[in-house]
Amino acid sequence: MKKSVIIYIHIFFWIALLATYFISPVLVRYLSPKEFGTISIYVKLLQPIFFYVGYLLIMKIKSKRNYFLYAIIGVVTSYLILFLISKKAFAFGLAPLSSLFLWTTIGSLFRFFIDWFKKKNDVLVLEKENISSNLALLKNQINPHFLFNTLHNIDALIHDNQDKASKSLIKLSDIMRYMLKDTKTDFVELRNEIVYLENYFSLEGLRLKNENFFNYTISGSCNGYKIAPMILIPFVENAFKHSVDSSIENGIIVKITIENSKLIFNCENQYDNSEADKDKTHGIGLETVQKRLDLIYKNKHKLIINSENSVFKVKLELELNEN
Repeated sequence: MKKSVIIYIHIFFWIALLATYFISPVLVRYLSPKEFGTISIYVKLLQPIFFYVGYLLIMKIKSKRNYFLYAIIGVVTSYLILFLISKKAFAFGLAPLSSLFLWTTIGSLFRFFIDWFKKKNDVLVLEKENISSNLALLKNQINPHFLFNTLHNIDALIHDNQDKASKSLIKLSDIMRYMLKDTKTDFVELRNEIVYLENYFSLEGLRLKNENFFNYTISGSCNGYKIAPMILIPFVENAFKHSVDSSIENGIIVKITIENSKLIFNCENQYDNSEADKDKTHGIGLETVQKRLDLIYKNKHKLIINSENSVFKVKLELELNEN
C-alpha cells in the first residue's frame, strides 16, 4: 500500500473524530434536547446510506479532484447561507455532518481495501498464468540438439551394439512420453522424475567418450514423495550445454539426496569463460525455474546459484510433498 494512502487514512480518521467535538457544542446551543434526540434517531437511520455513498460513489470519482473541490465549495456555501438565514436551520443541517463524513469515509475505505485485495489477487493470477504458460512451453519443448544428437548416436549404435541401441530408443521414447503426457499434472511421483533424469543422463552419455566426465550419485528413498515436474532438468540441460570438453574427469557432477522429507539437489559443471561470454543465455530456463519455485514452493525452498573459477554451481533444497 502506498505511503500517501496511509497518510490520507489517518487524516480522514482524525477529521471525522474532531468534527464530532466541534459540531456537538453548536447542536446543544441551538437545538432543544427533544430536537437533538429526534435528529440523532434519523442520523442513525441514514448511516447505511452514508456508508454506501462512500462505497459506491467516492472511490469512483477519487481521481477527479475537481469534483471534490466543487463539492467542498458547494457544502461550505450552503452552510454559510443556512447560518445567515437561521441558526436553527444551520444546526439542523450541521447535525448529520459528522456522521456523514465518518460513514462515507468508512464506506470508501471499505471499497478501497476490497479493490486493493482484488487487484493483488489479479496480479497473482496473472503471474500464475504467465508461469503456467512458460511451464507449458518448457514441458513441451524437446531440445532439438539433444534429440538429433541422440538419434545420431543411436543410429551409430545399431551397427555396433543393437541391444544398447534398442534400450536407448526405449529410453528416448520414455523421455518424450514423460515430457508430453505425464507432466500435465501439478505434481508427479518423485521416483518418476528421477527415472526421467536418469534416462536423460544415459542418452547424453552416448556421446561421451570419457565415462568419467559425468558423475551422478543419489542417496535416500524416493518412495512416498511428489515433486513439481521438470523442476530439475533445466539445471542439468544447462550443465551439458555449457560444459567444457568431455575429455576431463568430473566435468559435470550431479548429486541428489533425499532425507527428512527434503530433496537436496547439487549440480555443477566446468565451463569455458570465453564461450560463456559469447553465449549470453548461459542459464537457459533458470529464470523460469526460479519463478516456478517462488510460486509453487514459496517459503519451502532454497536456491543458490553461483560461478567461481570456471565452475557453475547450483544447489537446490526443496521440502517435498508426501503422498
